[in-house]
Amino acid sequence: MRQPLFASDYRASAAQATRELKVKTLLRALVRRLHDALSTGDNALSAAFSGGEAPQILIRDASAELVGRITIDAESDLYVFCELGDGATDIVIATASEDRLLEEIVLHLREGHPVGQAVDAAIDMLVGQTIEDVERKLILQTLRHCKGDPTHTAFMLGMPLATLCNKLSAYFAESASELPQAGVVAGFAMGAYRL
Repeated sequence: MRQPLFASDYRASAAQATRELKVKTLLRALVRRLHDALSTGDNALSAAFSGGEAPQILIRDASAELVGRITIDAESDLYVFCELGDGATDIVIATASEDRLLEEIVLHLREGHPVGQAVDAAIDMLVGQTIEDVERKLILQTLRHCKGDPTHTAFMLGMPLATLCNKLSAYFAESASELPQAGVVAGFAMGAYRL
């Protein structure tokens, strides 16, 4: 028996409606947490949910000027925070973690949190390391942050998934080739162990 022609359209619209409901629910819950994080101090910020076609959270300063926006990416389901206003960048962070998102928002928007100093301190720790080592550490830490999901990792790093997979396979091949040598240096006979 054939299904009606509109069945696939119904499934698609039901899936879209479910996704929109999920996004709105997540953003409304996040607004409550943002109120607590942003309302303290002299330079209080406010956050408000905006429902419309593109659900988002708008963050305003004390003078009601728009300073930030939070959305949920349709393809990756990551929270995306954009800082708006003078000297702002396009996207500050894209993450699956609400806690990490709140931390970045407070870091970028609250007075008394010098963003430049935190970045400079992180860069100072990297001085003397090769670009390859820094890139490898960044990729592996981001992969760990994304709980091993290479698609989210590639999105957060702004690189194609194929490039990320090629780099990861090279990293893992290097570490696998170092295992036999590490065993010899440590005094273990290679005949006794299988890798």
